[in-house]
Amino acid sequence: MKKNRNISLYFLSILLLVSACISESKKGINIPPVPEVTEKARREAAIAFLTDAIEASPSSSENYYKRSLLYLENEKISDALDDINTAISIKPNVGTYFQAKALILRASNQPGLALEAASKAEVLNAESPELYTLLGDLYQQLNMFEKAKAYLRKSLQISPNNGETYFVQGEISAKMADTATALGYFQQTLSLKPSFLPVYLKLAQIHTNLREYDLALLYANKGLRFHPKNGNLFLQKGNTYQKSWKLDSAILCYNKAITLDSSLIEANFNTGMIYFKSRAYRFALPFIEKAFHQNAKYPEVKFLYAQCLEYTGNFAKAETYYSELLASNSQDYRALNGVYRTQHKQKYGAYPTDLDTKFDTTSYPSFETPARKVDTTSIRPLKPKGILNN
Repeated sequence: MKKNRNISLYFLSILLLVSACISESKKGINIPPVPEVTEKARREAAIAFLTDAIEASPSSSENYYKRSLLYLENEKISDALDDINTAISIKPNVGTYFQAKALILRASNQPGLALEAASKAEVLNAESPELYTLLGDLYQQLNMFEKAKAYLRKSLQISPNNGETYFVQGEISAKMADTATALGYFQQTLSLKPSFLPVYLKLAQIHTNLREYDLALLYANKGLRFHPKNGNLFLQKGNTYQKSWKLDSAILCYNKAITLDSSLIEANFNTGMIYFKSRAYRFALPFIEKAFHQNAKYPEVKFLYAQCLEYTGNFAKAETYYSELLASNSQDYRALNGVYRTQHKQKYGAYPTDLDTKFDTTSYPSFETPARKVDTTSIRPLKPKGILNN
């Protein structure tokens, strides 16, 4: 009897609890679910915490060191370098600080300086498989393959299941044109570290170069499962589609890459090039212009920018860039030809009759580049506004 009464009381308490929850829900005062916190948000919170700690105790090198690594993960390279240099200035003989500095310098594409920092870390007895793998990677970036292999062997002796070590070995094999061995190392990397972003980029790139486009896209898509907001993976997919002549898909991937990472100059340039080759110059111009402003020394970008300007009717500005190309290389016949055309167009309102021109820039979207028939003796010395100065 007592047992039945206890059971009845148990179920009654459950019913009362459920009823209370329903009542609170109807009133709209129930506790909402905890929102999902992203890894980046966690890093930002940790950075804010360390910033407060640094302000309270600015002589703590460890806090600068920890914050530098978080800045590195957030790709804030300049901030990361400032912090690790501050940590080293406070405690100049800590090997892990120099290892962190080497990682930061490697991320900023300075392998020579990164190698100096990593070597300093080794001298200070910061021995670890990660350091040896880092040294191996830096030596392979500098094409010093034997030294790289020696450090990678050291790393594997300590930790035979370090996926990044096999990746660096694959990089060396790829540079030595041993593609089969490189692919084997990259597969080993995947089995040990399936979320490692660089290996997906490398596999997609290699299979694209081998014209194995389906495999290239397979690895790019696998990488996107782990890194769905990585612009470089969309850039690589765009490269694969472009090489396989699926140009609409290539443009979509390049645009996605630019949306995720506006610093990807290759995505802007390649999109502009696709439109340019399709004679859609007005579509090409904004992408080429972005690439030019990102890096005016990017291969071919200044010449392509000048052509886009010319073919969309901005002859004076096009002449300026053609002239700059000639100033740096007086034998650049393409720029010479461009100056000749743009000067003549500005003075006479038309291209020279000896040029095979079927379309003018006003007939958007088609315009054919005039054939090269240039009498170089007729071109006067270049001035900022060409022959219009006379």
